[in-house]
Amino acid sequence: MSLRLLVESDLAMVRAWRNAPEVRKSMYSTHEISETEHRAWFERIRNDSSSRWYVHHSCDGIADGVVYFTQYDVKRRSAFWGFYAAPDAAAGTGTKLGFDALNEAFNTLGLHKLNAEVLITNKKSLALHTKIGFVHEGIFRDSHFDGNCYIDVVRLGILAAEWPAHKIEIQRRMDSFKPSTSNQTKATSTDCYIVASAKPWHKVNFEILKSESPAKWIWVSTAEELAEATTLDTPRYIFFLHWNWLVPDEIWSRFECVCFHMTDVPYGRGGSPLQNLIANGHKETKLTALRMIETMDAGPVYIKQPLSLAGRAEEIYKRAGDLSFEIIRWMTQAAPAPTPQEGEVTIFKRRKPAQSELPQKGTLEKLYDHIRMLDAPTYPLGFVQHGEFVLEFYHARLDGDQLKAQVTIHKRTSTDQESL
Repeated sequence: MSLRLLVESDLAMVRAWRNAPEVRKSMYSTHEISETEHRAWFERIRNDSSSRWYVHHSCDGIADGVVYFTQYDVKRRSAFWGFYAAPDAAAGTGTKLGFDALNEAFNTLGLHKLNAEVLITNKKSLALHTKIGFVHEGIFRDSHFDGNCYIDVVRLGILAAEWPAHKIEIQRRMDSFKPSTSNQTKATSTDCYIVASAKPWHKVNFEILKSESPAKWIWVSTAEELAEATTLDTPRYIFFLHWNWLVPDEIWSRFECVCFHMTDVPYGRGGSPLQNLIANGHKETKLTALRMIETMDAGPVYIKQPLSLAGRAEEIYKRAGDLSFEIIRWMTQAAPAPTPQEGEVTIFKRRKPAQSELPQKGTLEKLYDHIRMLDAPTYPLGFVQHGEFVLEFYHARLDGDQLKAQVTIHKRTSTDQESL
């Protein structure tokens, strides 16, 4: 049983976890809780029918965190939740806590909706909530005062109807990223890893990963920064996400360089994978982590993970980024050996700016796909030309027999569209 109700004999253990600096810094109450205060709290919650407090156990039966539900309303079938992991809990414990908590909320307590409130400064918790299916519903500005400054609070929620699909995906990922006990390693302060990305949306996940690990983690966003970092350090891996430059031979031949490609290689090697996949009618793909060699996207494969192509390009890239960092965590523990690619090679051509123009014929579904596959920061939006004007479309959605989208109109220039 992963969750069991908290009992009096747990108090000393739970107070030690709650008072750990890395735990209490993200709570509304950040002071160190005394034994008297802790016992008084326990007496209150044990008689409070609107709350449920649990101790969470790992698969090995080791207590590794706390899960709780507050404002539990049986008639409205709603509650708020929270959690914290033991300071020495294994990597990935947060995901397992969330998974088991949501199962308890919807399968045992029978909730219709589960809510959460997270300090906007708690990037790690916000990322976890997004990963397990919560939707951002709003921000309460300056809602919390920590004694020094006001902090925004983010409101999130997930519905019972939304949980089954997320449950399947999370379970699959947890099963996929279990390192074999024979190969499992643990990062140390002498280890070094480089994450290379030209896209800023990966930085949040990088900072979370950096905060979790004793290893040295280096972020680079330009070719010059990469050259400098590989001169000063000797990384175990260099992970490439959305990289805009050719990696020099002296780097990929000297270090173990890992790139992430959004196709089930050898199918779909080459440029603009997301756009080519959607244009070819694919609804799902594989995110592949492969070793970099001289031939682009032809290196041996460490792991492939399913990736949904639903939603706007920005949402898909965010989803792929989250999955990439899960793979990075797994690789630093499992140290997998890559295996050669198998199958027929298919090469995607990098799309050109002119291909972003909306088609004049076809179905609404095809038109929707065309708009959404280009809808991400720094990418050329789907557009039509009207005389001296250019109309760019984004945030599209299908509504019955209509396609609705937002549009921006500007005068046509020679630099309207950037290369994909």
